Amino acid sequence: MMDYFEQTKHGQSHWWSWIAVSWLAFVGWLVLQTILLMPLPIIANFTTPPLFDSFMAAVASNPSSEASSQLGTISVLSGLGATGGIILSLMVAGSAKTTARNLSIIGMLICVVTSVLSSQGSDSSAIMDVVGQIMGASPLAFALFLLTFPAGLIVLFVCQRKVHKRTITSLHTAAKKFRIPRVVEGFFLTWVVLGAFSIAANALGIIEVKYIFAGGKFWIYALVSLLFIPFQAAAEEIVFRGYFNQGLTHVLKNKWFAFFVTSAAFMALHLSNPEALEGAALGTLPIVMSGYFFFGFAMCLIVWLDDGLETAIGIHAGNNCFAAVIMNYENSVLPTPSVFLTGTDPIKDSLSTILVLATLVATIWWRRGGPKQRARERLTDTPSILDA
Repeated sequence: MMDYFEQTKHGQSHWWSWIAVSWLAFVGWLVLQTILLMPLPIIANFTTPPLFDSFMAAVASNPSSEASSQLGTISVLSGLGATGGIILSLMVAGSAKTTARNLSIIGMLICVVTSVLSSQGSDSSAIMDVVGQIMGASPLAFALFLLTFPAGLIVLFVCQRKVHKRTITSLHTAAKKFRIPRVVEGFFLTWVVLGAFSIAANALGIIEVKYIFAGGKFWIYALVSLLFIPFQAAAEEIVFRGYFNQGLTHVLKNKWFAFFVTSAAFMALHLSNPEALEGAALGTLPIVMSGYFFFGFAMCLIVWLDDGLETAIGIHAGNNCFAAVIMNYENSVLPTPSVFLTGTDPIKDSLSTILVLATLVATIWWRRGGPKQRARERLTDTPSILDA
């Protein structure tokens, strides 16, 4: 049985198909995200009317320039053309298939370039700040935001079957079935490690922890966090440590370079987080963002050790749930009431992140017994109905 990064030897794995599917999944995510977040202003109006006024004011103060609007129109039209080319390339054969494929690639490149250029004409930071406040005032708004992540997987899963002609399971793991116990193991191991490091750091005076538990809406936010954050974390792992790593490893023939690229992309995904914006203002952005890169690279190592995404999903979900429920930090992207609150220090946070991640990777390596244990597991895998 081949390992996780060799799953692409089955089915269709042309470089252009990876670009096409990535673009389609991104567009699908944007559409579904827009639909899911449409009720946010209405929710704000019912729960905290001043937030509705703030949201409308932020939208009104952020008009796109005429040039940005024109570029946006070009982006949409080229995107539609690319979609048509992709669909056509799946339906025809011979030279017509090659022509349709080339047109779809050109359309996608135009769409990407014009999308980036059009985004330069507006600043949505004020809008995102109000959206964060709405999520902090309404658990329903917070739940809808978290659901935008797994919703984006719908297109990716469809393309995995129809374009790449591989099973959904092969995107998740090299085993014959998705190993849920490893998700649970990763989740609680992360809570144990983070809890131990937090207690030790507080006792040594490295961090200052405040007890802020107040009951009330804590319970509903805790429930929403524990129910939906695992889906948000799983979506990020499936996209970055899963789909992108498999694709880049297949195309570039080097998993380590793929790990570097996907970790950098994962870091870039979080550039709009409040702590990143604060780091940019204070001149500490590289240090702040390094934590995201190290986290992404550590999860790549976990996937490599584990031959699947299950433990990485558990660790990612455990990390985010620990922050949302147990110990959040000031100016967090997760606007949830927690039991404890701590401040931020870029240098200390980066060092502690490296120590925590090193502990988790070493523990998983020890738990899995090295490559010999992985080889034995492959021999004992059983078939799954998910592969049917």
